[in-house]
Amino acid sequence: MKQPRKHPMKSPVESPVESPVQRSMNCLQLATVLLGCAVLTACTTTYVPPVEPAPPVMAEPTPEPAPQPAPVVVNPAPQLPPPVATPTPEPVAPAATPTSTLLASVQSAVAAGDLDRGAALSERALRISPRDANLWYQLALIRYRQQRFSEAGDTARRALSMAGSDAVLQRQINTLLQQIGSGTP
Repeated sequence: MKQPRKHPMKSPVESPVESPVQRSMNCLQLATVLLGCAVLTACTTTYVPPVEPAPPVMAEPTPEPAPQPAPVVVNPAPQLPPPVATPTPEPVAPAATPTSTLLASVQSAVAAGDLDRGAALSERALRISPRDANLWYQLALIRYRQQRFSEAGDTARRALSMAGSDAVLQRQINTLLQQIGSGTP
């Protein structure tokens, strides 16, 4: 009959005496288990029911005085509410968009006389917002000031086609087209 194979670690049944290494391992395992339990216990929360306030104490109702007859007024004056001063709201500046920032840069470049930079910035803004009639109009004005009348006319007509119901912008574009047509600066 074969002998059962023995495990390298002896069980406590076989050997009642533990080695110092075995005792250290057992203590370490026990300490680990206790530490884990302590951590898990610390993670739990306890429920504290809310405390309800005591009901208010009701006083006995006092009797109401007898109603007095209303005085008779022959000619009552109309009661008007006091005038209320309503503050006028301060105008809120619209949020800056990439296109509006570029348009401001276009206008400052043109004011400084740098028409090439103004044209480049206008074209950049039009890549962002290609249906903005005001940007097309600004580019047409720049082309006109650069004496590139053919491009100015084409650009102004494109601006007019996108102006929609903006009557002021339509009038400005038509004035520019008239100046381009007559060749007057």
